[in-house]
Amino acid sequence: MKVLLALQVLVVLLAVLFLWSYVPFRDCARARLRAVKGAIARRVRRRRRTLALRHAEPLLKEAEEVFPRVAGGRVPPGNGLTPEWIVRWWHAAQIQIPASVLMFGLVAAIVWNAERLFMGDPQPVNSGQEMPNPWRSVAERVVGIPRAVEAWNGSADAFEGLRGVLVLLVAGILIPLAFRIMAVVSQRPEQRERKAQQRKLRARHANDYWRCWPVVVLVLTAVECAREYKQLETAAPGDDVPRVSLRAVERILWQAPRTRRGRARVHQERATKVHIARVVGALRAAEAQQDSDPKQALQDLTVLLLTIAERYAEGKVSKLLDEDQIGDVEPAAHREHLRVVAVGGVVVVTMTGAALAGLPEAALSALLPIVVIVAIVLLYQEKGPTPSQLRDLVIPR
Repeated sequence: MKVLLALQVLVVLLAVLFLWSYVPFRDCARARLRAVKGAIARRVRRRRRTLALRHAEPLLKEAEEVFPRVAGGRVPPGNGLTPEWIVRWWHAAQIQIPASVLMFGLVAAIVWNAERLFMGDPQPVNSGQEMPNPWRSVAERVVGIPRAVEAWNGSADAFEGLRGVLVLLVAGILIPLAFRIMAVVSQRPEQRERKAQQRKLRARHANDYWRCWPVVVLVLTAVECAREYKQLETAAPGDDVPRVSLRAVERILWQAPRTRRGRARVHQERATKVHIARVVGALRAAEAQQDSDPKQALQDLTVLLLTIAERYAEGKVSKLLDEDQIGDVEPAAHREHLRVVAVGGVVVVTMTGAALAGLPEAALSALLPIVVIVAIVLLYQEKGPTPSQLRDLVIPR
């Protein structure tokens, strides 16, 4: 029975190989596979688009209801990209959020098994042979490089060193020459067309989850301002004055140039940072007016936030607001280095406290990456949505 089954499998494989070598059959099979793949891809894209529109509808519907009363035509005209960018964020979140959950599980598994991965497997008691640690052997080789250089004491060793210097000199001449040749070749028409296609492909598969998130935060905060303005119209004298915090907006604005257009040259980055500092200063000035003139402050904040969202979607990261909207406010200071110091301080204090509490060395090794990850997540919350922001996205108030 087994022999008969093996013969049948062999006959099927030979028949498949024979048919695949037949050109008309192979072309027909490839065409059918492409058609099936295209149909599945279109169905998946249609389904993702439908889900994105369904998830973005509550926020967009509420925005259409509250913005006309508050903004009142004060927002400068644009291309109307803000609603589409909210839908694009939801479209990308369908893939990014499950992937982030899986990545978190992978990191948790690595942290849980950190001692076994980085310290080597524990040696059994009855075994007299010590298991080598690959990480330790690599570290010993790196540390041993200075000792190997100091051990040069012969003409052969000196010749080897001179040959290495000669190789470096030749590389220093040939590498710039190769870059110049590549720069000249890249100006050919076929090379320019190939690069343009690659740029379009990268733009099509860009991660909209991070790039579109600033627009979502700006619109969420603007909706909150408009909602508070609506409550002020019906509030009785003596009620608490509503306050809207722009902390999340400031955080995403400092990162806006990188998330929108990536890295740029130093002088361009400097000019963009100066403009972002002035924009944050204008937002802080409007936010501070909530205690003296809350209605006017909420109107101004709504207009500023919607203008920034539209300009960001258009790619104008160096002109998020007009000069008359910014005024002569004092530019805000971006104290990023303080958060880096805070992360280091939290890690040092936590690990010191754990060591003083008497935790074993294995527990300390597993605790260190956990503390670093938690500190970074808490101090760099602009990298993703907070639970309250996700709640407002799904269940608008």
